[in-house]
Amino acid sequence: MSDEAKSLFIQILDRTIEIRSDSARGRALLLESYGHLQTSRKSPDLAYSIEDKPDSTLLIRRQAIEISVARPAHLLPLFDDDLVVQLQYLRPDLYFVHAAVVALEERAYLLPAPPGHGKSTLAWALLQHGLRYSSDELGPIDPKALSVAPYSRAICLKKNPSPPYGAPDEFVRGHSTLHLPVECLPLPPVDRALPLAGIFFPRYDPRGDRPQIERIGTATAAARLYSNALNPLAHPGRGLDTVMKVASQVPSFELTTSTLAATCELFLRTLESET
Repeated sequence: MSDEAKSLFIQILDRTIEIRSDSARGRALLLESYGHLQTSRKSPDLAYSIEDKPDSTLLIRRQAIEISVARPAHLLPLFDDDLVVQLQYLRPDLYFVHAAVVALEERAYLLPAPPGHGKSTLAWALLQHGLRYSSDELGPIDPKALSVAPYSRAICLKKNPSPPYGAPDEFVRGHSTLHLPVECLPLPPVDRALPLAGIFFPRYDPRGDRPQIERIGTATAAARLYSNALNPLAHPGRGLDTVMKVASQVPSFELTTSTLAATCELFLRTLESET
């Protein structure tokens, strides 16, 4: 295989990332997650290599940095974690929020939450109701345009949702997760920045018997948005200026979730009433 054939060039947030892989296992996993983002541009802003080691483990290299991968199933989570950090260096103009992002009629909706609050599962369920996929992990906000750029790697779920939202057969199984390639999605993923039309802060209440949505004020929304920010110190006022601007101009809601079907129905009704 030629050197060019060994390299996967992908475009994320208008930056080109080269992933050179001598490992057939590593290349196959990365194609499943990022293959739809391939670009013809060959001048990378960031370069990785994935290598097979003699002990059958894998190694991720980025310049002088080495990340050991004990099992192939660990490759995607470790690669994702490093890539998200490096993208923040490449695009300091964007305000990165730990959030899922879905879109409806060319408008983006942010679902910020810490890990374990079900934002990826909720995003996956909403895609079955006519919304489009932008991200399940990263919401890169342009503070000037109040838009959100897509980060549409494969959706990562901690467990398989119950029917009718169960994952299709064409999923990639990770170490303790499900990776769902965009080919599994009902609609094509978002491929450009879209205006931010709403922010929903999901919170799962195991005691709740029905979902609830409550409009929240600017100060509360700004505080919650700030708590999920990844690079606030790269922005004016230690990032506080940006969250205040976003929270003051974009409607925000607390979303207490219950069953996926009922939560999706309430979410869609809220979008309809807000537009």
